[in-house]
Amino acid sequence: KLGINKRTSRRQTFPSSQVRAVQEFGAICQERQPDVVKGVLPYWPRIYCRISMDHDRRVREATQQAFEQLVLKVKRNLAPYLKSLMGHWLISQCDTYSPAASAASAAFQAAFPLNKQPEAISFCKDEVLNVLQDNLLKETADTLSDPQSVPEEEREAKYIRLLTCSLLALRRLLNILPEQERELLKERLTQLITQGKFWKYSKHKTPQVRAFFELIAIMCADAPQLIQAEAARACSAVLLSIDDTDPVVLPPLWEAVLHILSCVDNCWTHVSARKGVMPKLWVLLKEGGRGLATSLHPNLLPFISKLPAEVTQPNLEFSRTFLTSVIQGLSSDRATSSPSESAAIIFATMECLRFIILQNAGDEQEQRNIQNMLISEQLLPLIDRALGNPSLQTGPLFPQVSDMLLSWEKRVAGKETPTFQRLLSDFWEGLGHLCTTYVDREEAKQTALEGIASLLQNMHNPNSASKQTKKKKTVKICFMDKEDRGQGEEPPRETQVVEEQHCPLRNRHLLDLVCQLAELNMVYVSERESERHLRFLSQLLGAFPSPQVFQVLLRPEEIKPEMGPELRPLAENTAVYFLLQRVTVWLKQDDRKDTDFLVDMVFSSLQCCSSSDDKTLILNHISRDLNWSVTLQLIEKACADPVRLGVCVGWLRGPVLGERLVGLAGELCVMGLRGSPSSSSHHAHGWPLISLTLSQQHNNEPLIGKAYVKQIIDKLHATLSEAKGMSDAGNMEPLLTFISDVAATFFSSVKDCLLLASAEELLMTVFQLCAQDQIFTHLSDVLLLKLQHAYTAGIQSLITHLGAGATKGTLLHNIGLWVKSQLLTIPLTVKSLQVLVQAVESLAQTIASAQNTSCLLSQFICCLTPTEEEWSCIRQALPPQVLKPFTFTQAKQADPFILFNHRSQEEGSLWSLALAKYMQNSKMEPSHIKALYAQRVIVCFSQTASENSSMFLNPLVQLFVCANCELIVRLSEFFTSPPAGVQEQLPPELNSEWKEFFLEGIHNLLLSLLIKIPEPDDPLFPLPALRAVGEALTYIPVELLTQNKLPPRFVADQRSSLPEPLQTLLNTLSPLLLFKARPLQLAVYHILHKYRLSCYRLSYGEEPCLSPPAALMSILSATEELLENILGGVQVGEFAVVQPLSMEHCFILGYLLAWKLLFTFFKASSSHLRAQYALHLKKTRSLHKLLLHLFRLMPENPSVPGQPAEPSSKEPKIFFTESLYLAPRKTDGLQFELPHLACSVYYGALKDLPAMVRLWWNSQEKRVFSMVDKFTSKYVSGVLSAQEIASVQSSTQTFENMMVKARSATREVIATYSVDDIFIELVIQLPQNYPLGSISVESGRRVGVAVQQWRNWMLQLSTYLTHQNGSILEGLSLWKNNVDKRFEGVEDCMICFSVIHGSNYSLPKKACRTCKKKFHSACLYKWFTSSNKSTCPLCRETFF
Repeated sequence: KLGINKRTSRRQTFPSSQVRAVQEFGAICQERQPDVVKGVLPYWPRIYCRISMDHDRRVREATQQAFEQLVLKVKRNLAPYLKSLMGHWLISQCDTYSPAASAASAAFQAAFPLNKQPEAISFCKDEVLNVLQDNLLKETADTLSDPQSVPEEEREAKYIRLLTCSLLALRRLLNILPEQERELLKERLTQLITQGKFWKYSKHKTPQVRAFFELIAIMCADAPQLIQAEAARACSAVLLSIDDTDPVVLPPLWEAVLHILSCVDNCWTHVSARKGVMPKLWVLLKEGGRGLATSLHPNLLPFISKLPAEVTQPNLEFSRTFLTSVIQGLSSDRATSSPSESAAIIFATMECLRFIILQNAGDEQEQRNIQNMLISEQLLPLIDRALGNPSLQTGPLFPQVSDMLLSWEKRVAGKETPTFQRLLSDFWEGLGHLCTTYVDREEAKQTALEGIASLLQNMHNPNSASKQTKKKKTVKICFMDKEDRGQGEEPPRETQVVEEQHCPLRNRHLLDLVCQLAELNMVYVSERESERHLRFLSQLLGAFPSPQVFQVLLRPEEIKPEMGPELRPLAENTAVYFLLQRVTVWLKQDDRKDTDFLVDMVFSSLQCCSSSDDKTLILNHISRDLNWSVTLQLIEKACADPVRLGVCVGWLRGPVLGERLVGLAGELCVMGLRGSPSSSSHHAHGWPLISLTLSQQHNNEPLIGKAYVKQIIDKLHATLSEAKGMSDAGNMEPLLTFISDVAATFFSSVKDCLLLASAEELLMTVFQLCAQDQIFTHLSDVLLLKLQHAYTAGIQSLITHLGAGATKGTLLHNIGLWVKSQLLTIPLTVKSLQVLVQAVESLAQTIASAQNTSCLLSQFICCLTPTEEEWSCIRQALPPQVLKPFTFTQAKQADPFILFNHRSQEEGSLWSLALAKYMQNSKMEPSHIKALYAQRVIVCFSQTASENSSMFLNPLVQLFVCANCELIVRLSEFFTSPPAGVQEQLPPELNSEWKEFFLEGIHNLLLSLLIKIPEPDDPLFPLPALRAVGEALTYIPVELLTQNKLPPRFVADQRSSLPEPLQTLLNTLSPLLLFKARPLQLAVYHILHKYRLSCYRLSYGEEPCLSPPAALMSILSATEELLENILGGVQVGEFAVVQPLSMEHCFILGYLLAWKLLFTFFKASSSHLRAQYALHLKKTRSLHKLLLHLFRLMPENPSVPGQPAEPSSKEPKIFFTESLYLAPRKTDGLQFELPHLACSVYYGALKDLPAMVRLWWNSQEKRVFSMVDKFTSKYVSGVLSAQEIASVQSSTQTFENMMVKARSATREVIATYSVDDIFIELVIQLPQNYPLGSISVESGRRVGVAVQQWRNWMLQLSTYLTHQNGSILEGLSLWKNNVDKRFEGVEDCMICFSVIHGSNYSLPKKACRTCKKKFHSACLYKWFTSSNKSTCPLCRETFF
């Protein structure tokens, strides 16, 4: 207990010591028994009251956390000390540092349940109030902290925090105490608030202290008598601060303002409203609340509702000034840039305007003046402003206006009928004049016209307004009694005056205005052909498709024009007249580019027709000679809206549109075959129209008639068949592209599309095009991909929706027959056969992925399988260079393995290939493979490959190699970790036979094959086989590497202590790291990574020096210049994108893999060797160049791709936390491989060579220095620090006389060394940018050690941790050995003052013959070279 008290009483010289002390105390409370912990209770109140107010927020947080552990342990035993704790405990719960406040609240809840908390505080209320009064009235910055030892800024900050917390704590005290207990404190509280210092806090320069207003608000609510007694001070402090716009102060200030107005009846006698309060408010409102409208303006309605008559007289001027100031706030910079600020001002304006109207809803002259002023000077100008401002049009103004009109109309039925009738009349008259002003202009503003249309639509459909107004915050207010106000009706209790159910407007004001605007608009359209007015007219008709509106759009002479007999029954409908006489004419204008809004007019006119037959008749009539672009727009808009689709369904499925579409398809096909230019209107809109009508459905039926769908598909099929044999590829490309896009859309969108025979024929033709060589079809790669997508969509639809089979006469059966006919009757080149096989394999994969059962694929394979006679003919006709066989996968009806095995033994050739492909695709379990066959396959493969490696150039052999390597991988995985229960079922000798016979022979042969791979420039380079061999070699045992059978390979003058096989392995495989094939590079990396070279000696100059393996260093030296040429133009810190599988990719990959191997060897070496390796790397500057390259290859944000965009509770995955997957067979995500590998290499450099990286970092220029520091701190330091701490915690290494433990929360490692009566404690603190920053070593406890010796040891440990390339545990081990040698009697080297040398870890051995002092050899060498003398550093005699 005394130790804890001493450590927590330290000043800020060692702030982390205080944190550790408190954390240790919490841990002790958690671990020890309650009887032991109770012993600290007498001392705890004094300690807690001091450190809970500490300047360091970490100390405060840790204090509350430790307090919680103490509470949980002692429980009821805390009661005797509660009164001395409660004051500071309550203050801590209001700490300005949220984690500390939360921790204090958690401790309080642990001590008292929620229902017991008022009782606990009531028990200590007097003591709490004493503490709070002292803090608020007596304490100063100098009394809280010692001016001699604490800086002024720190003293002031602590005092400000204490004031803020005390004010909030007093508020919490009043809020939580029951009313009876508050009454008991009335006298004490009176003494507090009568002090002048208390009220000065309202003007304090620090915003946090002005949380004083929260206290005033709670006093008004819970202790109004106190405020009423000090009404003069309270009203002045609150109301005269009404213009305080600090974001922290404003919400509680306005809460206090509203409470003061309710609590103090005569508050306006203590302040001058006209001189002191209202002018400040007007300025604040004109400035839009200075960016705080969302907090300020919701309080305006409650504020003006509480103002007495003497403040608001004269009502007219007050209302005008108030609303003018509020509306002027819309012009402030913040309101114009922030939609939320603007919306808050609009809501407040409309709420207050409606409230003022309700308060003046009479017929007296003054009230009528106010009503006129509100309409003409406030509301209409506000709407006028919105019509010119798009942001206000999308805000809540128009919905609010609609709600207000609905409310007025409902009040017309009450006793205030004349008033609201007059209001409605004035409003509509003014609005009509305003709208007419904007419309009656030749150059009408588009923004204003759109605003008028939006306003009218909101009025027509008030439901949309209610949805927006419901989103706003509802503020509840309380009004005076209606008798006191002298008004007829009590206003609503909420600012949100929105009726539950909206009804349409019950008068003709809106419709009259629309008709007036439409008629005026039509003048500009007819006489001046104004495009803007025509668009506006379309919007009006879309919102008001009424016969009355269409009536005013027609001239008198147009009321009864002559019409054909088919349309004569519709003669009375003005909408139809307008459509036929006006809209149709506009649609057919050749120079009109935009017809979208005119199409909307068509649908508006059709809404006035009651019969669906009439609508079909009208659409048939107008669509006969419409442009295809307009027809496309009609159908697109119909498909986008179910209501419009129901209007058009008769026309869509009728003969008029169907025959036109069939004719269009025919014209498009003919034009395509002729090679006509694609810029015509037919091509621009025709193909999208055909695609749309074929792909859309209505009620599970085609959009157009089924007969017309069939005719269109027939034309497409005929055209595709005709184009297939034409040689003019350039002109056919656009046509085939359009047909493929239409077919793909049709097959993927319509479920039962392949019920049509013509659709099946089309699909068959598409497949045939994909299965033939491009030399004959003249198809581009892009077009071929489109056709493949089309037939894939067709096959999936065929199987998924129709459950198709492969019986005779079906599509799949016909495809099989066609494939066999191609093989039998047509002479195929190698390329033609390859394309055919790829198409069949793709088709089989599509069937396999789409089928529900395996029988369909088996049926299809049967269709493809030739008879004996056909098979013989095919074998003789096929060329030897077959890239891939037919795909026989997943056939389950018979056992294909037995069939293929038997036929391959009898006939070989393609049957053997079929067997290999089946093994590859069927994913057979190793336990299911017959042991006899496995032996036969492996032995045959190995012998064949070893006899003639040139056979790799044969594609058949490549495929055979791939299948067998896959078998080797499966067997290796199986024998390494057999599934549960399978081991017992195998023959007992099988496992030993595999390891002793097969494994050695297989891998020795594969290893020899690896170095016989031809150059990658060969056109038949066996890349697939190389992937397979590389994957198989990753399973090679380490024992086979040490006894490899590779031909000896040595380098002249190369000194090495490695065994000859290992040196040969290293010299043979290391150059292959730069081979121009990724699978071989990764295979070599995995092989070399399996065996870690731990010692490699090389003679370097006069002084022997240990170097990393020369084979790897030669790789680095060979690639450094190449990388400089590749990346030299990229600035350090910028991300260089490298094309996957390019030459640059291979060089960079080999370079980085060599470094990863070097780090592996480095980590496996002893401390002495690591020091020599580091010295060599420093001399060659290899690591310097690596780090510069890494910061060109690592991305700025190393996040793993494919993560969700939305933030989650989990930490995002980055390249430094995810393991790197380097597999030879990997083919996806290669664009992220080099960035991930670069991050992995950088992580390895920081982990294994921290001192060298730190030395490089400190030598960089300022820009690179800060960039590296920022990147490492953000992405790597946390991961590396956590791993370092975790390695200490989980380490099983034990040290004699030394104990090491780690704290992950504080990133600390604590080492305790004790021998005899000597005790040493050192605290190692990892920096935030570890390992770039210096590791700090702090002094803990020490017993029995002289101060000078103690300082030397701390300096030595700091030096070891800073300059040694290794972990913290290794540095501590080195330091411990140094201290042990010191206690064993070995003297320090008098140059470095250390027993063990910091670099080569040697002991002092070179002794002076005169003074007999011993020195390190390295220290003497440095002394002689730097001083240019050969004398002893101590006695100055010649050293010899």
